[in-house]
Amino acid sequence: MQRKKSTNLNKFDEKVYKNIQKSHLILFGLYSVVTKKEECTSERLVKECFTLFPKVFGMSRYPQWPDTLKFDRDLRKLREQGLITGNPKISFSLTKFGEKLAKETEEFFKTGVRRKIRYETRRGADINWINYLKKSEPFQGFLKNKKKFSITEMEFRNLLRCTLESPIRIIKQNLLYSKNLAKEFKEKDLTKFLDVCSQKLNIK
Repeated sequence: MQRKKSTNLNKFDEKVYKNIQKSHLILFGLYSVVTKKEECTSERLVKECFTLFPKVFGMSRYPQWPDTLKFDRDLRKLREQGLITGNPKISFSLTKFGEKLAKETEEFFKTGVRRKIRYETRRGADINWINYLKKSEPFQGFLKNKKKFSITEMEFRNLLRCTLESPIRIIKQNLLYSKNLAKEFKEKDLTKFLDVCSQKLNIK
């Protein structure tokens, strides 16, 4: 009888995980920590990824030790893509998109079936958010006159459901989430609108 594949610690086949993009393994490591109800600090993330995938995250000359330098670039990239939030000085957390991608990776480990990594976003809350953005006054003004379009910081914060007290990281998180949704729904005008807003207000 064939034994069912497991996602327990130390049960991953290195021939499998070595062929998975490193940033996806980091996402899965973060997801693994979070599902244990633990805070995912930088040190905790390094430990989890090294424990799960030692052949990827170990030092080349001293493979018994994790190489922390292998995380920096990928963590920056994951933040820029709106897949995670946080920073090395505090802790990290997954966004909705990051969690979906981590679950895709988990499913691959369980079944051995590689699916094209994609975001299944066409659901109620996501559709409502897209419709809200498209019906908003700032976006309608953008469509009427793209060359003379302008928006204030307060208007942009209101658009993203943020207040004046909301920290910049929350604004960036909501902006990246909105951009990802717009791209997934192939809303080119909405994507351009969000890009223009972020450029005018210097929010990147």
